[in-house]
Amino acid sequence: MRFGHALGRDDDAPRRHHDEFTGVVLRAITFQLGHRLFTLAREGALGEGLRGAWQRAALDLPEEERLPPVGLSVLHTERGSLEAVVVVLPQPMRAGEAYLVCGTRVTDPFLGPSDPDFFLLEADRTIRGPRTHRRTRLARWTRDGRRFDLGEGPLPEVSALLDAIARIMAIGS
Repeated sequence: MRFGHALGRDDDAPRRHHDEFTGVVLRAITFQLGHRLFTLAREGALGEGLRGAWQRAALDLPEEERLPPVGLSVLHTERGSLEAVVVVLPQPMRAGEAYLVCGTRVTDPFLGPSDPDFFLLEADRTIRGPRTHRRTRLARWTRDGRRFDLGEGPLPEVSALLDAIARIMAIGS
């Protein structure tokens, strides 16, 4: 599944609704639910709750800053020992807004499943001379609220994101 790059805009800051849902609400949900995140996603019960959380995240925002949850969906997948809950977000329009957010865990045959990790694939751009080039950035948030920029990310597609996360988890971050 592939998602197109965001349309260019002159605004540099992410839209508040998109940014707060991703960096605050969704991150908190991932870490608070812990292992239940994967169970809810596997059972197909996570998407409706996230759409409700998207709506609630906008309640304190001015009407003109509220965004519809168009495209917001959840995928659950497993690749070997990597289990992932991928949240597809409404189309990013500005740099810093996420295409995809991924809650992951690895299952060790002796230790069992790890605590969830939280990764984001964000829209980004770089300016080279008179041209703006669209790209993505991969980031990881920790439970204690630290954000690590992991550099330029893959194409905004689920498979490419999971490959990048698997590489990072294999070498550590």
